[in-house]
Amino acid sequence: MDTNNHFYGKYYKFISDDNFVIACIVSHANEGDMLQAITPTGSFFIEDTTSVTVSDNVVSFNIQIPELSVKGELTLGEFHPLKKNVMGAFEHMPLECKHAIYSMFHKVNGELDINGEKHTFTNSLGYIEGDKGTNFPQKYIWYNSVTKGYTATMAIATIPMLGFINFVGILCFIKTSTDEFYLCTYNGAKVEKIKSGEIAIKKGEYRFELTFDDLKGFELKAPVKGDMKRYIKECVTIPTHLKLTKGDRIIIDNTDEISSLEFMWD
Repeated sequence: MDTNNHFYGKYYKFISDDNFVIACIVSHANEGDMLQAITPTGSFFIEDTTSVTVSDNVVSFNIQIPELSVKGELTLGEFHPLKKNVMGAFEHMPLECKHAIYSMFHKVNGELDINGEKHTFTNSLGYIEGDKGTNFPQKYIWYNSVTKGYTATMAIATIPMLGFINFVGILCFIKTSTDEFYLCTYNGAKVEKIKSGEIAIKKGEYRFELTFDDLKGFELKAPVKGDMKRYIKECVTIPTHLKLTKGDRIIIDNTDEISSLEFMWD
């Protein structure tokens, strides 16, 4: 991929046995390679991009900066991607940002020493997604929840296309051990409600409702024309409540205390 005024990156999320969440963003943009990390207590920009490496489903950590020390190794189990391309028909359109999901969930095993505290991963859970393009959307909301019963991930964004069309696009996926649910713009989903603390999406008989606390996130860098000069905020331990229904039938009705959320809509 020509990286002039473009970016691409992968987002790795790991949840330990004691529900400690650490996420790493490995990316490349006009400035070159970049590594960022986020934990329940802060976000970190790491100059040594080789301090997190991924090889044959083994993720090795050797982060040593004044604010964050992470040492150890995690082995990732079989990936469970979605069965369909997440972008649908939009994959072939000239969009400023395109999304990919590499694994909605997989097992994670190993141990990390994070700032002197050991966190064990015993068939724990992980998630991997990615983005590529020129810019993050001007306004967007991103959410992810990985639990033992299901994984849900959602993105709502304002999308410019062809220089004069602007619309609100939806990508919303829920995967269980047996089923997948797609509520997306390209298959007829519509936003019913967006406000701080509550989002609702409707597609036919299906209704996705997400409620959450006030977001107090930490800053991460995001791209503008391939330059990582915009600051966004993410929290990896925000309590959320997800309710997925089909007509009167409740499919999921669950609270996750350690969801991930970026709310850049205001």
